[in-house]
Amino acid sequence: MKQAGAPSRRVGGRLLVAAALLLASCQPSPDTPSSPAAGEAAPPQNAPALAAPPDFSQLVGEARPAVVNIYTRTRVPTPRSPVSPPGIVPPEREQQSLGSGFIFDAAGLVLTNEHVIRDATQISVRLLDERVFEAEVVGSDPQTDVAVLRLRHTEELPTVSLADSDALQVGQWVVAIGNPLGLSSTVTAGIASATGRQVLPPGGQLRYQDFIQTDASINPGNSGGPLLNVQGQVVGICTAVVAQGQGLGFAIPINMVKTILPALIEEGKVSRSWLGIYVDEVPAALRRELDLPEGGALITRVIPGGPGHTAGLQPGDIITTIAEQDVSDSRQLSWVTSNLGVGRTVELTLQRGSQPLSLPLTLGAQPE
Repeated sequence: MKQAGAPSRRVGGRLLVAAALLLASCQPSPDTPSSPAAGEAAPPQNAPALAAPPDFSQLVGEARPAVVNIYTRTRVPTPRSPVSPPGIVPPEREQQSLGSGFIFDAAGLVLTNEHVIRDATQISVRLLDERVFEAEVVGSDPQTDVAVLRLRHTEELPTVSLADSDALQVGQWVVAIGNPLGLSSTVTAGIASATGRQVLPPGGQLRYQDFIQTDASINPGNSGGPLLNVQGQVVGICTAVVAQGQGLGFAIPINMVKTILPALIEEGKVSRSWLGIYVDEVPAALRRELDLPEGGALITRVIPGGPGHTAGLQPGDIITTIAEQDVSDSRQLSWVTSNLGVGRTVELTLQRGSQPLSLPLTLGAQPE
C-alpha cells in the first residue's frame, strides 16, 4: 500500500508545481499594464481613489458626555367626562415628558428647545455618566423655540463648543446626538440637506424660522439635542420633523441662537424691536420694471401710529438696507429688525418708484 501510494504523491506534486508556474506566468509584471477581463470596461486613466467612509467615533466620544437627557413634570388639566361624579376626578394631573439638550458652558448652562420645558414645574437633567441634576430655566423664547437652563451643581461638567453655522454647506456631514423615544445618547449621522427652510405653518408661536434640513435621523425625544459638524461643534439645535416623510429633520441654526443668547441669559427673555410694517417679497415683474438687483423687501402695509408711519414709510416702498445691513428678503428683514434694539434710531435705504431714498427710523417695541 505504501509503495502504490508513493508515485501518486509525486505525480500530484508535479501537477501542483506546474499549475503554480502557469498561474505565475499569467500575472502581469510591475512594468506591464494589466488588461481588463472579457466583458469588463477598461478603468479610466488616473481615476481618483474612492474616499473612505467617515469615522465619527472620536467626534462622538468627545461630544456625547455634554449631551443631556431632560426630564420634565408638568401639571395639565384632567380630561372630564359628563358622567364623572363631582369631586372624584382631580382637576389636574401630572404629565411627564423628556427631551434632549447640551451643556455649552462649564458654569452649567444648557441649551434646549423651549417646547421641551414649556410649563414645566420640575426639570431634571441626566448626563451620560448617570449624574442627575435639578435645573432651572434661565430664559426662554417661544418665537425661536430656544431655552437656556442652569444646572444646580458644584461639579466639573463637560461642554461642547458652538460653531459658525453660516459656514455649513449643503452636502456636508452632520451628526445628531439625543434621546429619541427615550433611547439615551443615540447617535445618527447624515448630511446637511438644505438651509433656510421654513417648514412650520405661520401664525404659531414659532415665528422666526431659518432651519437647517438634514437626513440624519431625528425622532421625538431628539428635540433640543445638538446637530454637530465634523469638527464636533454645534451647528444647530434639533427641533422638528415631518411626520409624513423620512429623512426630513430640521434644526435651528446656532448663529440664530447666538444672536439672542445674551438677552436670554441676562434678561430671561428677548425684547424685540419693530418697524410697524408688513412686508413681502418683491415681485419679479416689479423688479424688472424698476431694474432692481436681487434682494429687498416690499412694504405691503404701514400700521398707523407705528414707527414706520412716523418715519414716513409708504406701501410700495422697497427696503434695501437697514442699519447698513443689506436686506436679502422679507424674512431676513423681520429677523434683523427684531434684534436691533427698542428705541434705537437706524438708517433705512429704500426704493420709492424710480427714486432711491434714505430715511431715519426709531424702532419701537414689538407688540405682544
